[in-house]
Amino acid sequence: MKTNYWNTRKYTSSYTDEYKFSISWLFSTGWGDTKRYIASLRVRVPMRYQGSDSYIQFDEFPLGDSNGSTYFSGQKVTVNGYNNGDFWADFSGLSQVYKKKILAYGVFVKTFRGYCYTGSASNDAQIDCVSYQGVITPTGQSFTSGSVARYTKYRLQWTTDAEDDFERTNSTCQIVISDQNGQNEKTVTLANGATSYDLDTTAWSSGTAIRWKVKVGAYGSGTVTESATYTLTLVDPTAKVDDLRPTSKTYYGFDSVFSWAFTGSVSTGAISGTLQQGSAVLQYRTDNMANPAQFASVSNGTTHVTVNCANLPIGSYQWRVVAKSSVGTTHTSNWVQCTNVEVPISVKGTTPAADAHAPRAVVNRFSWVFSVDSTDSPGTVTQRSAVLYFKTNNESDWHQQSVSGAQQYCDVPANTFTAGCVTLDWYVVAVANTGTKATSAKITVSTKDARSTPVAISPAGEYLDDAVQGITFIWAHANITGTAQCGWELSYSIDSGASYLVLAKADNAANRYEASAGTFPSGVIYWRIRTKNTDNEFGDYSGAAIFAIRRAPVAPVISYYDNKPLAKMRWQAKEQDGYEVAVDGISLGVRYGTGKEWQSDAVLTDGKHTLQVRIYNTYGDVSPWSSCEINVQNQPGAALAVYAEGRWGEVLLCWGADNGYILRDGELIAKAEGGTYTDRTSAAAHQYIVRVFDAEGYYTDSAPVLAAPSVPYAAIGLRDGTDWLAMKYATSYQNYSKAVSLGGSYQQYWGKERPVWHDAGNRVVTHTISHACKREEELLVLRSLAGQEVIYKDRDGHLAIGVFKDLQESREHGCTALSFSITETQQEVVKYDPV
Repeated sequence: MKTNYWNTRKYTSSYTDEYKFSISWLFSTGWGDTKRYIASLRVRVPMRYQGSDSYIQFDEFPLGDSNGSTYFSGQKVTVNGYNNGDFWADFSGLSQVYKKKILAYGVFVKTFRGYCYTGSASNDAQIDCVSYQGVITPTGQSFTSGSVARYTKYRLQWTTDAEDDFERTNSTCQIVISDQNGQNEKTVTLANGATSYDLDTTAWSSGTAIRWKVKVGAYGSGTVTESATYTLTLVDPTAKVDDLRPTSKTYYGFDSVFSWAFTGSVSTGAISGTLQQGSAVLQYRTDNMANPAQFASVSNGTTHVTVNCANLPIGSYQWRVVAKSSVGTTHTSNWVQCTNVEVPISVKGTTPAADAHAPRAVVNRFSWVFSVDSTDSPGTVTQRSAVLYFKTNNESDWHQQSVSGAQQYCDVPANTFTAGCVTLDWYVVAVANTGTKATSAKITVSTKDARSTPVAISPAGEYLDDAVQGITFIWAHANITGTAQCGWELSYSIDSGASYLVLAKADNAANRYEASAGTFPSGVIYWRIRTKNTDNEFGDYSGAAIFAIRRAPVAPVISYYDNKPLAKMRWQAKEQDGYEVAVDGISLGVRYGTGKEWQSDAVLTDGKHTLQVRIYNTYGDVSPWSSCEINVQNQPGAALAVYAEGRWGEVLLCWGADNGYILRDGELIAKAEGGTYTDRTSAAAHQYIVRVFDAEGYYTDSAPVLAAPSVPYAAIGLRDGTDWLAMKYATSYQNYSKAVSLGGSYQQYWGKERPVWHDAGNRVVTHTISHACKREEELLVLRSLAGQEVIYKDRDGHLAIGVFKDLQESREHGCTALSFSITETQQEVVKYDPV
């Protein structure tokens, strides 16, 4: 595209002044015979109106000659307006002929209103022209010669000689393609300005060559020019099949992935069209095969396939891939050498083993162990199925029984074997999930049942009493075949096995028998059992089991009892080695011995009470309870006066009788003689009563007296002593502490967040005391108490009775600071003596 401007003052007119009604402007552009295409064309002429009317109108015409004397009156352009100066006339709509006439000679202007002004103050007349090349020619760039592959795309390219991108991009374009003879021509219209075309050779693949050329139409003029015709030779595409896998081993019966690579060639300069696989066949061969056999295939571009190698021969083989491309060409790989490995299996551990029993009358289980005999395996080898083969000695044909899956046994129903047979031959053929088979050795077994060897279980080593309920005998039938019991016979002996009596028998599978009550005499009893097998034959007797008959003793006969506070009871009994007494339903425990008298060691309250007694024999058997009811009524004597005196560290009691029992706050604490008692075990005020029994067993209680020991400081002395060591000096304000430790354990249980406490029922009570001694004599006395039972008390009411231990001393400020502990010990319970 070009833009040109031409200016001129040359004109022709019949008027001589500056304002003219008509005038020809002459140009010398040199373009009158140009081949270019004229697009826009405008001419500017100087025009002005002289007078009050400013509206101007005129016609312009292309000139017909170089003198300006003729013009083409039918090709005018009318311009009007109010501009009093330069006017532009647009000739772009005229034909190329008239546009080129203007470029050759100029224009003629005829005014209707206004004047053409040619004075020196006016602008030049001017032509403004935009033109195009008009004719552009394409030239092939690639591919213009050589070979191209079938079924492939190539980019054909060319160039044009347009002056600029505008002309080029707006030019029309077509490509013409034909076969090698110029036949079957195909024209494709491309986008304006196209300089390339993607040629797919697939549509032309049956030929030997392709011819092509380009037609380009120039912008504006539309003039079409052609390139030269270019010929391209067609050749077949190539591909290779390689990288075959596996290359060494496969495993018979296992899946293996067979893969390969299909690589299609890409011709030089091609933009697409790599040859693709359309299908493939996998073949194998061995040394003794005349022709290869197919073992797998794919019907698309997949380059792998999973094959169960049971479809391949065991041992050495070769395989290859024959592939067809998506366009039908065939491409074959080289052969690859492989070995198809069979994982070995065997059948072992057969049961019943040789010379064992498979009794005809029962269900027989034939079992085996499926064994994998190599570790060279890509996966798990399991039994897929098996067949049991068997026949008896009086048969000629083998029977079969199949199992599926991994089950490694086969149950043959009872009485399957022919009647009258003595032996049975059997074997197993197992098939693995790989398809490999293994056969066990042939085994011969007996079809006769083994004799039983029963065991006597219960009773054995027991003392029994069959007075009320009979004894239950329990045994176990046993033989090496494990068959059920079909009958039994139970016998016993009362002469240590010298002779036996049949107690019971039956033809069934029972393993227990209950004898009637009282069947056996007292003493030692032997018993034994024998059982029948499935052939209805008795086996040997079991070993003898031994038990002894014993019975509970008869309830004792109560021969005497009284109604006194310390009640007494006597009884008569046989076979007594121990007895147990209960008062009001509360047992006083078992006492061993033959004594048949009991007296209470605790005072019974007035009112009714129930006494019971029962006896134990040598075996620990216990008789029923015997009981009697008593009505206790105490008969006190004359009043008893008691004198109480609080002394340093203790309380003195005096009364007018010899012997008495001391009750402190209602609890029996001591038995005293001589009419006096000193209580060293109190640390505070208590109520005391003295109880005195007469010769008949009745008691009299004194009036209660209140007394307390004098404890101005702290005191310590022996539990059974008479002296006290006064401890006047404390080392601190808090000189006493007490600790209680519970006996027991924590146990953590599943599902419980916290442990459970199990109380053992015992307690350890420890008193820790701190004092000081100034004199050596006091320290010596305190040291002498160590390891003995002592009593400690202080004016705050603290009391400790137990073993004195853990004495610690430290000398400071002229005295000895002491710290010691007393651990409480169990004190003997005081009881009333028999009267």
